[in-house]
Amino acid sequence: MTVGAKKSADAERQALDQYIKDQRVEAVVQECMQTILAAKPDNPRRFLLNKLESDIESDDLSDADLQRLFVVSRRITAEIVPQDTINIVISETLQLLNCDTVSLFVLDRKMDMLRLYASNLDTPIMVRVGQGIAGSVFLSGELVNIPDCYQYPAFDNSFDAKTGYHTRSMIVVPILDYDGQSCGVIQAINKMPANYVPPQDPKRFPAGKLAIPFSRQDEKMMIHLAQHVAIAMRNAEVYREAIACSERATGLLNTIQSLSQDLGTQSLLLTLTMHASKVCSAQRSTVFILDDHVEQLWSVSTDTGAEIRIPKRAGIAGECCCSGSVINIPDAYADPRFNQQIDIKTGFRTKSILAIPMFGAEQEVVGVIQMINKVSYDGQLEYFDDDDIEIMQLFGTFVGPKLSHSSLTASKKEAHKSEGEMALGSVNSGLTLDGHSQSHRPEAVRSRKSIQVQALDTFHEELPDGGD
Repeated sequence: MTVGAKKSADAERQALDQYIKDQRVEAVVQECMQTILAAKPDNPRRFLLNKLESDIESDDLSDADLQRLFVVSRRITAEIVPQDTINIVISETLQLLNCDTVSLFVLDRKMDMLRLYASNLDTPIMVRVGQGIAGSVFLSGELVNIPDCYQYPAFDNSFDAKTGYHTRSMIVVPILDYDGQSCGVIQAINKMPANYVPPQDPKRFPAGKLAIPFSRQDEKMMIHLAQHVAIAMRNAEVYREAIACSERATGLLNTIQSLSQDLGTQSLLLTLTMHASKVCSAQRSTVFILDDHVEQLWSVSTDTGAEIRIPKRAGIAGECCCSGSVINIPDAYADPRFNQQIDIKTGFRTKSILAIPMFGAEQEVVGVIQMINKVSYDGQLEYFDDDDIEIMQLFGTFVGPKLSHSSLTASKKEAHKSEGEMALGSVNSGLTLDGHSQSHRPEAVRSRKSIQVQALDTFHEELPDGGD
């Protein structure tokens, strides 16, 4: 063979290898082999030919498949609560395709990430857009059917290696909204034979070892199903937004009602803290009042009723107070202003922080509202957005003028009164300073006056001596 002929043969061989790789010829052949082995026909060649002709020529689902699809779609679109919608999409898809695992990726527009829910996950996890096979399907908007994942170049087998699971077949379908834009992805893994019975020990006998490829009929059903899932997800999103708006409006109305009551400072703080958490869907919240006489921010713990005092310029709340500006931190641990020692000491995990200044009648800062950990509709933590800032600024508009007349921000001529007496003197929730009630804790008694605490555990400021 001449040198020229050898080069030509090598070039042709490389072109064939590239074609086999690009068109996934090996996977196609393996799919055919697995289909034949699963059916075990008397005439494999005739069986395969009939199947190929059926897949190519038939674009319609059978009556039985259409009936199953109709029942599943009706169940899915009947749900409107977001988490219930997600759960039923996963459970119904498992039965419809007779597969081992189903995952639903939902676009979180606020975080610009995919929120992954799966039949084998207790809690959702966040996935970057474009990450993995599902992420690429989300971007391309095109269905992917993989007979053998280990023959697919983009497959990441690290999960299998870590858990002992075996992923063989996979089908991934984009979920498109009414504008034709991807709003999620539905993914099914390991199509099981019709007579498959789950083993007692799935670790010793992984389902993936017996899995077969998803058929052309499965693709068609998934395409139809994804359209109904898109509708259900849209309905659930509208419902969630309506519920969120209703809860915020109710929280603001309750706040206004509380401000009209004759509450003492401490009871007012506890009431406002409770309403603030509901208005903004925060895991924790604290309403601080500025005590300018001692340059401190003062509040009350909702857990113990104990007094909280921090320097006016300390921490994120202090910076918000001194600057008079909103501070929104999506990731507390990535912000150098956050003191991680508090989380280490308490075991609490702070993710997001929102601090809003409150202004008095003369536009002076009278306090700070600090929100911790925005909670999404499914109980997962996310960060505060512009809507949260707007609603909490409105909250502060109602609360600020009321707090500007509180005992701690009153004129200096009353500064000789003890803080505890002023804060607790007019509380209507069972706190009295009339000398006729008994102390909730004996060690809190410092004079012939006694304080009966019904709503709070303790008030650790030393109580005043002296008579009436």
